[in-house]
Amino acid sequence: MQSVAVRLGLGLFGFCLVSGLVGSEGLAWAKGASHKKSPVVGMVTEGIAERLGGSSKGGKKGKKKGSGDVGKTFNALCDGSLAQWKVSDLGDDGAWVGAFVGAARPKHCMLVDGSGAASGKHPNATPAQLTSAKSAATAALTPKKGEAPKNVELVVFHDGEGFVAVAQVTTPSSNAKSNCLDHTALVVMSEQDGGGWKTVFRPQGKGKDVCGYSYFTHGDVDGDGRDEIALRIDRGDGYGYRVIKRKKGSYDVLAR
Repeated sequence: MQSVAVRLGLGLFGFCLVSGLVGSEGLAWAKGASHKKSPVVGMVTEGIAERLGGSSKGGKKGKKKGSGDVGKTFNALCDGSLAQWKVSDLGDDGAWVGAFVGAARPKHCMLVDGSGAASGKHPNATPAQLTSAKSAATAALTPKKGEAPKNVELVVFHDGEGFVAVAQVTTPSSNAKSNCLDHTALVVMSEQDGGGWKTVFRPQGKGKDVCGYSYFTHGDVDGDGRDEIALRIDRGDGYGYRVIKRKKGSYDVLAR
């Protein structure tokens, strides 16, 4: 059964898939990433799955290497719900082309090499929780020198341990040397005892071509009862993904 995700604001969550790069070097917050094998093998958007770990390679070599994947069916975790996605072909860049099995047609999903787990029955955020989270997110995303953002996009869901809020705001890029037209700042907050919200994760990337981080989807990829969060990293020359996992009051990188 799908967990409840509350979305405020429109725009960034409806990504159009373009040719890009899976992976993003030079990210300060990714240096401590675990090198253990991750159950997440790809990200699905609009019928195309970008494989993680640099496994989508262009040209004939990439297609030949992935030819054995045609016909495989993977579990897909999409905002807490569980679906199945089948590979039917390979794109010219080696990416998987496919479709969902059955009636499910979710927009953003993580493909897992394993069982994965639907998020189950989790409580819905109350109006008071949403208001509190929106206020905390606005404060967290307000620059030290500048005005508070007016268009904060927010996703609130219960991840199996507690309520989590992922908030983001997009502003025009102020770096004239950057290839980015916009910059997206993002924070992940956890609800505390008493109803307050604490920022527990804030990705900071290095490099003039890192344009920002956006919420992609969430789901329990390793079946431990807690949902992981997938973020999309937009760059001036492509994009990448990170999957982050709760760990000791913060988040650690599970897959990239």
